[in-house]
Amino acid sequence: MGLRNQEKCCLIIFDFDGVLADSKEASAMQMQETVEHFSGKKLSDKIFKERVGNTDQKQDFIEFLENDNPELLDLALQYYVNITDKYSYLRSLYSGVRETLEELRKTNYIGLVSRKSQERLEKWLQHFKISHLFDKPIGTLDSTKSKAIIQIMNDFSIPNSHTLMIGDTEFDIQSAKQARVNSVLAYYGASSPEKVMKLEPDYKIDDISELISLVDTFKKSVNLSATDLNR
Repeated sequence: MGLRNQEKCCLIIFDFDGVLADSKEASAMQMQETVEHFSGKKLSDKIFKERVGNTDQKQDFIEFLENDNPELLDLALQYYVNITDKYSYLRSLYSGVRETLEELRKTNYIGLVSRKSQERLEKWLQHFKISHLFDKPIGTLDSTKSKAIIQIMNDFSIPNSHTLMIGDTEFDIQSAKQARVNSVLAYYGASSPEKVMKLEPDYKIDDISELISLVDTFKKSVNLSATDLNR
C-alpha cells in the first residue's frame, strides 16, 4: 500500500462497544454478577444495559454497592475484569464492521478511543482479529474522551474540521463536542438513542456500512476529494 495524502485524508475515530462490537449483554451480565458477588443483591440486567459505556464504572459500583471504600471498589473492578472471558461468547462484532473498516482505511486514518484500559482494549482487538485496521487505538479511563481524540488528531496532524468521531452514547457525543470534532451517532448501538439525539450529533447512521457514503459526502463538504488518495 502506498502512502496516504495527509492533506486529503480524514481522521475517523471510533468508539468500540456499541459501535464496532455488540457487548451490552455481556457487560450487563458482568456488572450484575459483580454487584451480586459483593452485595448479595441481584438487580435486573436492564439497569446495567442502560449504563453500558455511558457512565463511570467506579461511580456505578459506588451506587450499586452503596459503598465508596476505595479498596472495595478496586476489588469490584478487578473482579469485573477477571470474569470478562466468562461472558466473551456474548460479544460479537456488528455485521459489516471488518468490510467497512477495510474500505475506509484505504483513504483515511482510523483511530479508536474506548473507555477501558489500553491492555483490555488491545486484548479485544486481538480477540476479534482487527488490530491491524487501526492506526491509533487508545484506551482511556479519563472523565472525557476529548483528550484522546485531540491526541490522535495531533499525531496525524489532522484538523478537527476533518475529523469524525463515531459513538453510541451521550458520553461519546459530548466528548466529540469538547474536542470540537464532527460527531456521528451510531443509532443502531445506542441504549437510549432519543437521549443522545438531544445532544444534536452532526450525523446519524443506522448501520455501520452507511459510514462509507457518509465519509464521501463529508469529504466533499470540507473540500477533500476522495479521488487520487493512495495508500
